[in-house]
Amino acid sequence: MKKKSYFSFLCGRLVAGLLIGVIVFAASAAYMKNIYDHSVTDGFSEIGNKYLKILEGIDDGKYGITFTDILTNMYASDYVKFAKVGEDGSFETIYESDYNVIPVEMTDIHNWVYVTKDEDLLALGKRTDNVNGRDWTIEYKKCDELWGVERVMDPALSNSWNTTALSSAYFYGNEVFRASTELCGIIQYSQPMVRSFYIEGDTLHLGKVSEVDGYLNERAGGAKWDFTEPGNADRYTDVEYDGIDVNTCIYQVAERPDGFLNDNADIFLSGSVGELERAVQNEDSRLIVNNDITREYYVAYPSGSDGSFIQGKLILTNINGQWYMVEYVMETLPYSVFLRPFFVILAVFLLVLCIGIPCLSAIKPYSQYKMAYENNRFKNNLIDSLAHNLKTPLQILGGYAENLKDTTNEADKNRYADEILATASGMNKDIEALLKTADKTSLKLSKTSIRMCLEEVASKAGAGLDIKGDAEYKIEKEYFNTALFCLVDNAAKYGNEDAKIEAAITSKSITIRNKTTAGKFTPGTGIAIAGRILEQHRLKLTTELKDGVFEAKISTK
Repeated sequence: MKKKSYFSFLCGRLVAGLLIGVIVFAASAAYMKNIYDHSVTDGFSEIGNKYLKILEGIDDGKYGITFTDILTNMYASDYVKFAKVGEDGSFETIYESDYNVIPVEMTDIHNWVYVTKDEDLLALGKRTDNVNGRDWTIEYKKCDELWGVERVMDPALSNSWNTTALSSAYFYGNEVFRASTELCGIIQYSQPMVRSFYIEGDTLHLGKVSEVDGYLNERAGGAKWDFTEPGNADRYTDVEYDGIDVNTCIYQVAERPDGFLNDNADIFLSGSVGELERAVQNEDSRLIVNNDITREYYVAYPSGSDGSFIQGKLILTNINGQWYMVEYVMETLPYSVFLRPFFVILAVFLLVLCIGIPCLSAIKPYSQYKMAYENNRFKNNLIDSLAHNLKTPLQILGGYAENLKDTTNEADKNRYADEILATASGMNKDIEALLKTADKTSLKLSKTSIRMCLEEVASKAGAGLDIKGDAEYKIEKEYFNTALFCLVDNAAKYGNEDAKIEAAITSKSITIRNKTTAGKFTPGTGIAIAGRILEQHRLKLTTELKDGVFEAKISTK
């Protein structure tokens, strides 16, 4: 039987497992891309619906410009504009994205500081709207330290997380996509958070600022800033509200998407309904809805070589007989970038699975093969041993049989018969021991004193034994004693008359030796049996006859 390695059993299974893993990963990537692309478009439309709700609040007088400004921070776009349609069809701006400010959420979503360098805005000081009995406040302040800090945030990532989290795929039934959206958003999201500050007049003085993740926990290895002025150290206060730590977060304002706006100026830079109607005919694919109360114009295309996607929509809607216009633009990340953490985790999971399962599945057939191989090797060694060691007993039996045939003396006949029976009995015991080792497939191991085993074996063999040391080995005692008996018996067989056998025991080895006058050592069936039993105990047996000393050594592998 040809010897095979574990790898020969593993190789085919491993290739099949990895191939299945690649197929599953590719199918998962295609599936997630399809859902993500749809969710980005769907969530983008949902943000438009949020803006229409804001317009309804503006129309019925519930929402003022301050509340509208704050609310658009919650549903942020790269660009947003609300306008009222005049009687002549012209657009009268109500609200438009301001790229001269950096919003800082102070104590909660009701109180904001807008950092700016614009003197006209600073002159406004504070503006407040009361909605449902609660004040919503924006204060304009200077803060020289803040410019550049807000760039920690990636607006395309924020947009992607915002749109996917607002999509129907997130809300209705797709648990895998929902979990991956949360995971990827939280892991990749970065935002600066103010840890200490003080306000002096129209200036916000920052102290410590740190980069946080989507859970508002400091990012490991994230950026940290310390603007604390030593001379004013006692003026800084840790951010808290009514004694409770709060999240004073800095929001990044995206750059105005002038490239997109200019490319589609006939829609997004139009000044009136008339200009829109002249620019976009009914057959133009950009006009996606056109009815009595709503007209929607939609443009979308890749915005970069990395697969970034930019979308813009202009909506004309009639609320209580008054026409309004809302337009907004958002750039989102490609699925491969936004979902990268999900794909990394999936790849690691599939790799472990597709390697682990083949490795585990190859163990049993390899173990069966190895057992068959070891049995076959044992049988071959045994045949060689038997061919040599049974030759002498058979010759003896033959001699006794001839003597028995030739003699007429009853006493001699009985003696020859007894010798034949004794020799046959010895051969039978060897064969039974061999069959026992061949049939043994499992062991019941327990920690046992080797000294105790040797003492029992020496008593059974009637041999003198000088034992040094002791150690506990995990063995099946009676079965292990069979091996020890074979070794002690061989030591006695090759030993000088009246010589005492020596045994040394350590945690790593068991050595049995005896002085002998024999010039040559021929391993018998007993050594073969002992070797087989010890191998089943994961121990190694070596024997030698050197310089008049016979030695059998059992060692851990």
